[in-house]
Amino acid sequence: MQINLSLEQVRNIIGAESGSDDSFLVENITSLENATERDIAVILDLGSESVFSGVDVDKIKNSKAGIILASKEIVPGKKYLLTKDSLDSFTKIINFSNKNIKSEKPEIAENVIIGQHSTVGDNSKIAQDSIIDSNVFIGKNVFIGKNVKIYSGARILDNCIIGDNCIIHANAVIGSDGFGYSITKTGLSKIPQIGIVKIGNNVEIGACTTIDRASFESTIISDGCKIDNQVHIAHNVIIGPHTVILAQTGIAGSVKIGAGCQIGGQVAIRDHIKIGNSVKIVSKSGVMNDILDGQTVAGIPAIKFSEWKRLIVISSKLPEYLKLFKGREKKNSFWSKIFK
Repeated sequence: MQINLSLEQVRNIIGAESGSDDSFLVENITSLENATERDIAVILDLGSESVFSGVDVDKIKNSKAGIILASKEIVPGKKYLLTKDSLDSFTKIINFSNKNIKSEKPEIAENVIIGQHSTVGDNSKIAQDSIIDSNVFIGKNVFIGKNVKIYSGARILDNCIIGDNCIIHANAVIGSDGFGYSITKTGLSKIPQIGIVKIGNNVEIGACTTIDRASFESTIISDGCKIDNQVHIAHNVIIGPHTVILAQTGIAGSVKIGAGCQIGGQVAIRDHIKIGNSVKIVSKSGVMNDILDGQTVAGIPAIKFSEWKRLIVISSKLPEYLKLFKGREKKNSFWSKIFK
């Protein structure tokens, strides 16, 4: 997120002590991986009761961030802005920056049709030949490309980007907050989600589908993707071109999916895994590990389709095997104790 504040201003916002480099101009507040020498990166404590991994030391070592906002120095040699509660300080910076964004009227191109009771927020832009049905909400700083069709009840929230020739069906929500909290014994603290959703060209998004904004950068739906109804895509997910996802699938945070994949209905994909190109996932599968290019998987947990078929055949014959063992069992034998 762009903030364009001096380090002195940042210190004043969060109540930190002044330092010798207060004239340093901070361009963005962002993640360790994407920060440059002009940025502040944030280390967030997920909490003492969180089941998720703690701070990745290698990410800190490799970060190019000019300043790191944290509660303590973790890797020596880095420049830190120390605060008692990095999450609280992060929230204060975001709130300050949001209050100081300049507002301008939206730009609506020629031949755009906007239905009754639809709203377009400040600084948003809609390119030519797009059709916005009634009761659509478009937030601030949104960009919508050419020849886009948005059906009634859809919500495109702040800062999101929609490419050309897209179709967004009724009641879809694009840019809702990612599900991120610091979890402690005293309760939950919300982690601000300041990224965006970026949707490419020729994408179709089904009714009641929800796509969460990224924590810092972009949740990405690449060109040509087709997403069915009632799919959930969590924060920081990246989906490659021309991938198809069927109804009621749930994709957890930070998953990377390759190009040309076919994902069946009611599939569950766990967080932080990588799915290669041209992968096929059978409906109702639970994906727990990375999948290589070209593989077809099925089952819970998902395994190679050929192995899954053998297991299904074997399990279907278990009643026959049971009768066989009972017919051959000896009195007081090992098998008689199991199958009695």
